[in-house]
Amino acid sequence: MPASRTQQLAFAGLQTARVAFYGVHYLAARLAARDSFGALSKTEHPVPSLAAMARAMADLFAQDWRNVEAGLYPVPLNILKEARRAMASIDYLRDIPKVVKRQQSRGHSEARAKADAKKLPRYFQQNFHYQTDGYLSEDSARIYDFQVEALFAGTAEAMRRRAYVPVAKYLERRDPAKTVLLDIGAGTGRFLSFVKSVQPELQATALDLSAPYLARAKRALRHAKGVTFAEAAAEAMPLKDASVDIAVSIYLFHELPPKVRAAAAKDIARVLKPGGIFILADTIQYGDAPPFDGLIDVFPELLHEPYYKTYARTDLKKLFGGLKHASDDIAYLTKISVFEKPKPKRRS
Repeated sequence: MPASRTQQLAFAGLQTARVAFYGVHYLAARLAARDSFGALSKTEHPVPSLAAMARAMADLFAQDWRNVEAGLYPVPLNILKEARRAMASIDYLRDIPKVVKRQQSRGHSEARAKADAKKLPRYFQQNFHYQTDGYLSEDSARIYDFQVEALFAGTAEAMRRRAYVPVAKYLERRDPAKTVLLDIGAGTGRFLSFVKSVQPELQATALDLSAPYLARAKRALRHAKGVTFAEAAAEAMPLKDASVDIAVSIYLFHELPPKVRAAAAKDIARVLKPGGIFILADTIQYGDAPPFDGLIDVFPELLHEPYYKTYARTDLKKLFGGLKHASDDIAYLTKISVFEKPKPKRRS
């Protein structure tokens, strides 16, 4: 059934409200960190104006609505869920002073003191984004999604949804019940929860290195059928060769060191079936959206992202050399790249 004009207006109203709500939280964090902003070195590229960012946000939501009209997914209008998520506001605001303190002191190693950190790779034992506990505690997992929405002023959900578009197209001529999707770095399960709400018969695996985040994903997906969970690293996945039809990675690769990034890319090619696809949704890179190159300069300086600069200049086609590059799509500050695993050539 096509979306109605009323639904379109409700959708526009909700997105406007989300941007305003999370935008206020972003401004609160920026105000608290004003000294850190003031200490920024001169960027290589100009930082975009608020007007330019507002136009790009409007384009993001306009495409989001066109995807709804095309029947790729239902109108994302769950007011009750939005209200529940908004309840993390207090915890987010309470954590801001701790984040600012780490920014000022460049403190990013507290996470290593966590008891369960010893079994994790060294690159993972740090306070990414200067957030409390890094990715290693239940408290961090509880407010992480709010932190991301605040960082992107309420646009993160719409950017994630764009990563579903190639999934929907791949499934057009396939039986979801016989198709396996792997979410690499699934985090709290936000993206996979959306996918399962649209494709409940799809078989899925949520893989993440953080036990607390994976536990939260299990709660989020507790009513979904056909979902398994794997606590493991992207570079050493406990999966059989050629066992996955669709692999997805959202905002993970920019947090991996170059050598680990290459190992993860190789392992993704290993687990994909011939004819399968890999969808990489991550930060835009230099040159993808030139007006926003200045934001790429600023981001790793303000938030602890030690591997971001190398990722921003990585040749993705070369990185995923075992796969064939199919397409790129820019969704505001996110680039969605699709790669295909070639099928063996038939002998004549």
